[in-house]
Amino acid sequence: MNDTKVYLLVIDHIKSLFQQGKLTFGGKLPSERQLMATLGLSRNSVREALRSLENMGIIESRHGQGTFLVNHIGNSLGSIFSLLLFMNECSEAEVNELRQSIEIGAYLIAVSQADDDQLRALNLCLDQLKHSSAEERAAIDKQFHDTLIQMSGNRLLILLRETLSPLFENTIQEKLTHISSEEWKTLLVHHEHICTCLTAREKASGIRAIVEHYDFIDSVC
Repeated sequence: MNDTKVYLLVIDHIKSLFQQGKLTFGGKLPSERQLMATLGLSRNSVREALRSLENMGIIESRHGQGTFLVNHIGNSLGSIFSLLLFMNECSEAEVNELRQSIEIGAYLIAVSQADDDQLRALNLCLDQLKHSSAEERAAIDKQFHDTLIQMSGNRLLILLRETLSPLFENTIQEKLTHISSEEWKTLLVHHEHICTCLTAREKASGIRAIVEHYDFIDSVC
């Protein structure tokens, strides 16, 4: 049996245990010996499959305790993006384009399903942003965009946003602290435009607002 089939057998078994309620996040997986007996695999095959799953952030091996089901996929993805940037296999501009695409995708979902409470939460972020100090801007700006992504309810978009954000937090903090007052006013206008379009359920205008925002961020940050 090839490595791909072994990997799929192990992950399907873990998925089955999860769906049956026999395994939850934080719960302990069956031992290597039990997996070998249940799936009819060799020790080496089971270990290799578990190693692959651990590298993906799905499971975690704890010395002397066993192997546990976890949800560290975002950390693994973050490491991959960091490595790609380090190795010049992708650029910051390309990652920024991905962030913009994620936000547009989330907006298109949110514009048709966001409720009043969610819209109030986004507008509250906007109000906090308007009255923030230079040192607070980056954190509240992140909260604004995180709230918009969360309004989509799409867990993959949320995961990707959480994965990409740490790559730029220090840079964004530095830039937002030192941009000119006129540049800051322009950024506030962009955020307000996004809120207004979302509240009015305007798809095309909202997408343009997000694109204009990221284009401006690229030009000053």
